[in-house]
Amino acid sequence: MKRLDGIPESMLIPLIARAKEYEYEKPIIKDALSKKIFDGLDDIYKNVTCDDMSQIGISIRSVIIDSVTKRLIKDNKNLIVINIGCGLDTRFQRFNNEKISWIDLDVPESIEIRKTFFKETDSYKMIAKSMLDYSWIEDVINYKFFNSKSNILFIFEGVLMYFDESVMTKLLHTIIKKFGDHNLTFAIEFCSKTIANNTKRHKSVSKLSSQPVFKYGYNDLNELDKVLPNKMKVINEYNYFDYHKKRWGLFGYCRYIPYLKKRLNNKIVIMEYKPAKLITHN
Repeated sequence: MKRLDGIPESMLIPLIARAKEYEYEKPIIKDALSKKIFDGLDDIYKNVTCDDMSQIGISIRSVIIDSVTKRLIKDNKNLIVINIGCGLDTRFQRFNNEKISWIDLDVPESIEIRKTFFKETDSYKMIAKSMLDYSWIEDVINYKFFNSKSNILFIFEGVLMYFDESVMTKLLHTIIKKFGDHNLTFAIEFCSKTIANNTKRHKSVSKLSSQPVFKYGYNDLNELDKVLPNKMKVINEYNYFDYHKKRWGLFGYCRYIPYLKKRLNNKIVIMEYKPAKLITHN
């Protein structure tokens, strides 16, 4: 198996987290496929570690995004899910529903690894491009199930914290510009500004061979609001401390202290963009 370096290397951490969680008697998420994939990796990749706090957080974020995605699939018959920076994510396979229109996108070296474990189907496609290579947008437009009535869910899980604010905002602006005639939902994981400024203290990411760095985070939601494109509205924010409180141990008490809650954990933010309605005049 090809050696992974830099950001793609970090795709192993979520896989390891879900695989380890599967072994718990009462797991936060029960993902047998992640366990199977992890067990099949070359030994060199098993040197990548996932600390207990990261395991809990990744398991919780998986459940949150699963829940949001399931709800949107139920409510939108024309939904297309685009999972950006998918790594070795197993969400589409966990849903086990071939009727879902789904695209997993990641850099070529990650998709190369991914294709050893996953196969494309009529409705499930993989795009081997960086999210910053905007030609992927044309690939989506040419996707068999994309049409003028499509609603789109964009998932960014464990991705945008590795890019600075200007890169993130340009990406979001570009997506809205290109898909501006569609109802768009975004499920995005953010870390805090405090965490972004202390990547070297992250027990798992700091141990990766190339030590990728967190570059963007926010402490207060109004900081994020200020940099979002116009008409992109925050619908909900899910802080990980609010879930599976006993698993956090003493850190779980941070949920009672807003200052610490905002700074010491990640969150999933759900945002929406709706196109302006055409107004006709008599």
